[in-house]
Amino acid sequence: MDSQLKTRTLFNHPASLVLTSFGLADLAGAIVLWMPFSHQKPLSFLDALFTSTSAICVTGLTTVSTYATFTLFGQWIIMLLIQIGGLGVMTFSVLFTLSLRGHLGLSSQFIIQESFLNLKAANLKGLIATILIFTLVCEGTLALIMTITFLPDSVEPGSALFYGIFHSVSAFCNAGFSVFPQGLEPYRDNYAVNITIMTSVFLGSTGFAIIYEIWHRIFVDRSRPLSLHFKVTMTTHIILMLVGTAGFLFWEYRDVLSGMSFPQKLLVSAFHSVSARTAGFNTVPISHLNENSLYLLILLMFIGACPSSTGGGIKTTTLAVLFLTAKSRLKGFTQTIAFKRTIPEAQVNRAVTLFMLAVITVLSAHMLLMSAGTHLRFEYAQGEFLAYLFEAVSGLGTVGLSVGITPELGITGKLVMIAIMFVGRVGLLSILSILSLAGGRSREYHYSTERIMIG
Repeated sequence: MDSQLKTRTLFNHPASLVLTSFGLADLAGAIVLWMPFSHQKPLSFLDALFTSTSAICVTGLTTVSTYATFTLFGQWIIMLLIQIGGLGVMTFSVLFTLSLRGHLGLSSQFIIQESFLNLKAANLKGLIATILIFTLVCEGTLALIMTITFLPDSVEPGSALFYGIFHSVSAFCNAGFSVFPQGLEPYRDNYAVNITIMTSVFLGSTGFAIIYEIWHRIFVDRSRPLSLHFKVTMTTHIILMLVGTAGFLFWEYRDVLSGMSFPQKLLVSAFHSVSARTAGFNTVPISHLNENSLYLLILLMFIGACPSSTGGGIKTTTLAVLFLTAKSRLKGFTQTIAFKRTIPEAQVNRAVTLFMLAVITVLSAHMLLMSAGTHLRFEYAQGEFLAYLFEAVSGLGTVGLSVGITPELGITGKLVMIAIMFVGRVGLLSILSILSLAGGRSREYHYSTERIMIG
């Protein structure tokens, strides 16, 4: 009886439902992309699965050219997978349930809370409405701007419209997919394209919890003070963007940025600082960057976007909590302090656990890629070690930036990247919670205390 109850609880757990929904959507997308009408060049099922996983996990890594391999129908399917993956598969399931029943059950409420933020059930409908309206307004506006921008380079207005819509969805969902043969590199000096993409990526990676709080404060309760989550998230978000821009500009000033005017250098640096935080677009070849810049991008990719956003990574709040914990301990506080508030110990433990899981996952994936890739035929100036590390972090952070080795991966390498992209999108803590639930109930007893030496 206990085993049956345990199995039922495990199956109905929000994390299990999210994991299952993403898996089924991924498989369905792979099957559709594998169909003859979706591609115009030979395509193996593994490459179709890789593309579908990359799209549904809003990563952007590709083993085949999106432009040359897939038909217009296939590209529409990829865009649909990006949209579903960006907003969350279960969000669409909950919307469907809401449209049929007119209310949300407890299971649906738990799913939304697990996917976005811990709100009272009464606010969940408002949250969903805010997400949809905000997404449609952002993607629609940005698609219109990019359509006008792409119009001079397109054969016909219909193509420009498709390019605008595709890149708007891809940018807002932080996917990094492009239907251009060279991606966005030809638009390196185009301020309209760069600023529009950066704006879309920034909005998508900020997090729906932040957007909802801004909306609630403007239209519902203007006297409501900003939450600690808002202050910590936005402070970290903006600092990372500025530091990334300054670092890229400093290290590439005389290398990949040489020959450009200072405004162009600043534009390229800002673009890659924003994009590396899970978007995956690039306007200069990543393989041409020096080691310092690559390490900077690896750090930005590992940190990723904000919680409850379309992006991945360990999230800005995880980094902030780790930093604030160290700062608080150095100042003599026994608890983690931020903006004259105390962060619960449970959330500090969650941040530490997530950080350690991410490090272990990246190192394990890196080792597997190195082992599986010894037979690959490619030359990379900075060496295979850095190339595979860059690839592993890009996959876990669902970024999509690559030094160019993705198409060269063998079967094992592709399977490793599929797994790490999926884990990066679903969430390490979600998987851990499922494993913990499967392992049995939590243990409340404690052992005797004994000190060990640290450092």
